[in-house]
Amino acid sequence: MNLLLKISGVILLSAGLILAIKPDLFSKFSTSVDAYQMIEKRVKWGMLIGLGGFMIFNNTWTSWGSLAAGLLVSLTLGIIMARLTGLVSDGFFIKQLYWLLIEMIAPIIFGFLYWKQTL
Repeated sequence: MNLLLKISGVILLSAGLILAIKPDLFSKFSTSVDAYQMIEKRVKWGMLIGLGGFMIFNNTWTSWGSLAAGLLVSLTLGIIMARLTGLVSDGFFIKQLYWLLIEMIAPIIFGFLYWKQTL
């Protein structure tokens, strides 16, 4: 079961990274999509990155508290990775940097909760 979760996690992580790099792989966007909106379209694929990372790296499946905190940490880190990919590919925007700062504070809080749950 654990090996199946790890393999599924690698598949989800890879798919999320590919779709964060090229978000119009399955469908073409209209020509009116600006760079800011393109970054936002990349961010939704960060959920796949985070879910894949959670399935790969999570080892404790016993308590609800550690599962929830670990999932929130990994989802937030996946979103951060997708947003950074968008910032590098599409350009920097002050509003996107504010979102990035907020998202960088969230895994610190969730990581602390995870740490407290695993003690």
